[in-house]
Amino acid sequence: MSDTEVAEHLFAGILGGLVRGDPNEFLHLLVAYDVPMPLEGTTATVRTHFLAADANGNPAVELLGTAMARAAMDFCIPRSRIEQALKHLRETGSTSHFSRLEQQARELFVDGDGTGEGGELLLFLLMEQVLELPQLLAKMSLKTNSNVHVHGSDGVHAKLGDDGVLDLYWGESKLYKSSSDAFTDCFESIGPFLGADGEARRRDLLLVRDNLNIEQSDLAVHLLQYFDETNPKALQVRWNGVCLIGFDHSIYPDMKKIADVQSAEIAKAVKRWHKAILDRIKLNSLLKVNIDVFCIPFPDVDTLRKMVRKKLGVS
Repeated sequence: MSDTEVAEHLFAGILGGLVRGDPNEFLHLLVAYDVPMPLEGTTATVRTHFLAADANGNPAVELLGTAMARAAMDFCIPRSRIEQALKHLRETGSTSHFSRLEQQARELFVDGDGTGEGGELLLFLLMEQVLELPQLLAKMSLKTNSNVHVHGSDGVHAKLGDDGVLDLYWGESKLYKSSSDAFTDCFESIGPFLGADGEARRRDLLLVRDNLNIEQSDLAVHLLQYFDETNPKALQVRWNGVCLIGFDHSIYPDMKKIADVQSAEIAKAVKRWHKAILDRIKLNSLLKVNIDVFCIPFPDVDTLRKMVRKKLGVS
């Protein structure tokens, strides 16, 4: 192995080590339906999940909402500020700086109903803890007005391959009552970041370059080469997508007690959802882009959204 290959392997390991969270605290709340399914004729993979149920058969909406709300600081606050709070804790024994960061994270969420930011929290958890992709840009920290959404994609995460290619992942989340609306809007929203034109992608890349959420100076210097158009590494960037698509599903199943008839109905529904995703991928010319799609039906997305807002303390 050459010195260059050794260095790339080292940086890949350091970047991978920035993944945050313990999946054991979260993933038991989402029951996987079958294995991840590649969509024929594309480079997309669909992961279908249902909410787990408690012993009474009730979907674990409150527990999921709590897990999502607890991710707010990791999602919103740059690592540098968290490291400063940790330094203060070590020096003083006080958690006051962490309390301040938690309050600031909560205040960044839009003060109004209908927000998609609950979906952004769940997408963040899935990208970090299922796909093991660390965040490169804490986009919510760029907000200057808590009553205005951050424009652009819902997140930019990354993985550095041993071959020197930087895989960037743009995230998009949609939680709608209608599955059709959720599928359509999700791919229409993420399409400009993944398409051949790439103007929206270039704008986000500038944000990443200027606000790189990396504390390790050597790793930051290495990654910034990929955002320098005068550097050969700028040719070693591959863009990918991660979609979270949530929607209402009537007669919600308890996956531990599912009956044969209901199992057959769910299988038909999953097949329809896969076809709908395939149709949107074709429509938005994304057949050759790597996309991970999390398809998650809910008993009621509004109930989940309100639960997240309650746990965040957002009125």
